[in-house]
Amino acid sequence: MAKPSYKSINDPQAGDKIQQFRQDLDQELEHAIEGHEFKMVYIGIATLIAFASVIYLAWKY
Repeated sequence: MAKPSYKSINDPQAGDKIQQFRQDLDQELEHAIEGHEFKMVYIGIATLIAFASVIYLAWKY
């Protein structure tokens, strides 16, 4: 059975690949954070409107 061969950690392409992976990960993380923030703002505004509507209806009737 053949053993898998691994590239040396000193391989310049390995460093480039790690750097590219980190950049891709950072971009994906930023995208996920922005999406989450948008959802939280939407939920906050919807909750505020719901509470304001209930308070208005309680005051009106």
